[in-house]
Amino acid sequence: MFYQRECRYMMVSARILMVRGSLLLNAVLVLYLCLSWLSYSPTHEVLSDSQLHLALRAKDVTYSSQPPLPGEIPLPPLPKPLGADVNVGKDVSLGGRRTLGQANEEAAGAEPDEPPREVQESIGVTEHLVAEPIATDPPDPPLDSQERKIYPDLRDCTTKPLRPFYQQRGDYWILENYIPAALSFRCDESITYTTHGDYTFLDNLEPLTSRWQGPVSVAVYTPGLDFNATVQTILYLRDCWAEGIKKYVTFHLFFDVSHTPKTIPTTEEVLRKKTDCGQEPPKWTNVTTYRQEKKLLYPVNVARNTARTAAQTYFVFPSDVELYPSTNFIQEFFKMLKHPDASNTTNPRVYVLSIFEVKENITAPETKSELQKLLAKGDAIPFHKNVCPECHNIPMSKDWISAPVKPGLSVFHIGKRNPPFHSWEPIYVGTNKEPLYDERLSWEGKSDKMTQMYILCVRDYEFHILDNAFLVHRPGIKKLHKDTERDKVVGKQSYTIKKKIVPEYKTLFGSRKKCYL
Repeated sequence: MFYQRECRYMMVSARILMVRGSLLLNAVLVLYLCLSWLSYSPTHEVLSDSQLHLALRAKDVTYSSQPPLPGEIPLPPLPKPLGADVNVGKDVSLGGRRTLGQANEEAAGAEPDEPPREVQESIGVTEHLVAEPIATDPPDPPLDSQERKIYPDLRDCTTKPLRPFYQQRGDYWILENYIPAALSFRCDESITYTTHGDYTFLDNLEPLTSRWQGPVSVAVYTPGLDFNATVQTILYLRDCWAEGIKKYVTFHLFFDVSHTPKTIPTTEEVLRKKTDCGQEPPKWTNVTTYRQEKKLLYPVNVARNTARTAAQTYFVFPSDVELYPSTNFIQEFFKMLKHPDASNTTNPRVYVLSIFEVKENITAPETKSELQKLLAKGDAIPFHKNVCPECHNIPMSKDWISAPVKPGLSVFHIGKRNPPFHSWEPIYVGTNKEPLYDERLSWEGKSDKMTQMYILCVRDYEFHILDNAFLVHRPGIKKLHKDTERDKVVGKQSYTIKKKIVPEYKTLFGSRKKCYL
């Protein structure tokens, strides 16, 4: 009995010693960790506000340490803010939204922080003002949305820099981004209106930009002496005509190799020029251009492809410079992409806008309700009704006109380019994945978009006709005029299409029942 009691006593004493030893060991370990933490000295310095600003920007920007490509105009490296150690490369195109004139401003010690876009638009934008990047990524689209179903790569797109670049393509020199817009856009946040013309059409950019409120990419044909006249017109329109032109429009100039201008100033030299708005403006109406004097055909598809491929954004809207869009289109389009798809297929598609004309003394409507009133009074008609009605004979067009106005943007009807719509030349929103235009065709020869339409038909594209969105031609109803000289060009081009292009396209792209060229 005594022996058992003694054993219990010894076991209890052993347990107490073990507990005390464990507590002592834990205390020593905690003391060691505290001393180690206190003695640790960090090697990374804390970023200042300006450094942090640049570092956050750099997260979304790809900088290139490679030398410029042949023909590329190198830009000077962007200087760092005072005291900054963040390594910023040369090519700012996405997160920073810099303009070409900003590097000089920062070198002079300007504050690196930039006002948000709404502030810029309220005070006007100069070459040195830029738009603040979006702070956070947009939320993921719903699982059943058009965006997730058809455009899963939208959020992973790459934004092209607005950097001057010279390239020779075929019989033409292309001066891409020769006069860039003051604002730069991220590839997934807007739609680029891509268009073309010569300098006598550039005044259309004022109503176009006021309605579009987004990036515009313009290819301008500038052979010979037209180059200098074009530059003077562009500078006047940017500085004196409309603020939206400076903010949104990027100009790409191109000309025939055989009609190269005598002198071509650099982009930096052009942007340093100051326009005196009090002086007589350059003439761009009622003039005889160099192209007209030399009787040069207008290379419409070179222009279309130049403007489209240079766009910064994922979505592009190839259109004519005299066609003015209805308002609030960009915002409503991206909202529509969040909604379920109107189609039960995964076929490639484009989004078509209906087109109209109005009388010369009528202001172009901005909304469908305004358009319906003009149509009812006879002040507006479908586009080319008197010139080429089958070219813009849109499926369900009468139903579209009479349908009541609904809020937002939606797909009214899904059409195909099959008979009786096989001559249809729709103008649509798409991407740069769509086929380009055949550059052998001129504007004077007509049928210049039919080759691209044939490819879309063979690839079984769907044409999603949008409700509440449309285009209106510059006021003035078009009439059919007899032009014997142009008829000769049309005959030659039609022969080329039939005998050369059609066999090529059938070999390259195949054929499909009810697809015609």
